[in-house]
Amino acid sequence: MQIEFENKSKISLFLGGGQSGKSLFAENCAKNWKNVLFYATGGQIENSPEWELRIKKHKERRPTNWTTVEYPIGIEEIVKLCHDNKVDVLLIDCLTLWMGWEISRSVQNYSQLQLLKHLETEYQHFIKQLLNLKCPVLVVSNEVGEGVIPGSESGRIFREALGAMNLALGFISQCVTFSIAGQTMLLKSSKNKFKEGFCPLGIINESFIFSELNDNTALE
Repeated sequence: MQIEFENKSKISLFLGGGQSGKSLFAENCAKNWKNVLFYATGGQIENSPEWELRIKKHKERRPTNWTTVEYPIGIEEIVKLCHDNKVDVLLIDCLTLWMGWEISRSVQNYSQLQLLKHLETEYQHFIKQLLNLKCPVLVVSNEVGEGVIPGSESGRIFREALGAMNLALGFISQCVTFSIAGQTMLLKSSKNKFKEGFCPLGIINESFIFSELNDNTALE
């Protein structure tokens, strides 16, 4: 679903499967800016050593000078923090977990069709909040359209809702990338008008994203 947003912000969407390297690539991109706000949407899962270990690894590889804010802090507060603290770049990792938490909060209150409509309203609001920002925004999300169709109703709702959010965000993003086995390919660059939509740049590095989204914020 393509939503008609006026793109006031500089957004880059980083897609990929699980353990594809998309988060690491996005983090390395963010290192090109000085004042980084990291929005961690993983939340807390009780009695899950595996989850705790995964979160620990992510925290350990982040620079200590980054400001980290964790879910369930909402996107409105994140935007306010960016404005108040004159953030150079916002990194969100990731939409996949954000959508999972939104579904878990709402699944008991709606029918399947009502839940999908509710989730659409929520992700549209999320994207509109991002467009209130003047700083670049780096957003990580999982590509959910390449696997098998989930067997459970909740799994199918998740797949449809996250796929629709990715589609809407990809439509307005300045850059869209896709990571496989630690290699990141450029799918879209609004600055470069490629013939018939074909992108000849192939695999890119972090400096490319910085050059696409940056203006007047020089790296020292």
